Amino acid sequence: MCEVRVQIRRLNLMQTPEGITVVPVAYQDVLALLTSDAVTDVEQAIASQLRFKIIQDHGATSTSYTQAEISVSGMTTDQIERYLRSDRDLVIAFGVRFLRDDDATSDEQEYPEGEEQDPDGESETLGYGNGFGIKYAIYHNFLANRPSSEFRAFLKNRRIPKHTKFANELVRIFDALNGRGES
Repeated sequence: MCEVRVQIRRLNLMQTPEGITVVPVAYQDVLALLTSDAVTDVEQAIASQLRFKIIQDHGATSTSYTQAEISVSGMTTDQIERYLRSDRDLVIAFGVRFLRDDDATSDEQEYPEGEEQDPDGESETLGYGNGFGIKYAIYHNFLANRPSSEFRAFLKNRRIPKHTKFANELVRIFDALNGRGES
């Protein structure tokens, strides 16, 4: 651990208020990952099992969002690509199970007191933007290999609404897939 801290200081990396080390990730590396065979393979497998469309969007906004997510994940783009290849079936099973789980994918919103909600309250999913496979690989890596406190800090940093509840749902799904719980 001391060696890691020395390397972090030597590289002059930033840390978030949650204690997450921010690792610079080049935009071009993220774009290369988004268009890689590893990401495409995982995302197409999930999409075909759930019968949904993948919306290809390599625009600056969506790519920058993925870049920010990777920069606080503790993984490089190369590590994510290797993870998608080596743990392909696990990431696919996790993604499918997650997307089929109504509790985990609840779109429940938090509204400040006095703020009006959308009158119809309904939304329609037209498809998923590419890059969701990267997100599921990051989630799976946290759950399989990292302390839960780091995962919660990551979700909080990414401003996931009700991040603790969301983390608990993902742990439940992960445990069920690994025979450690029911779902």
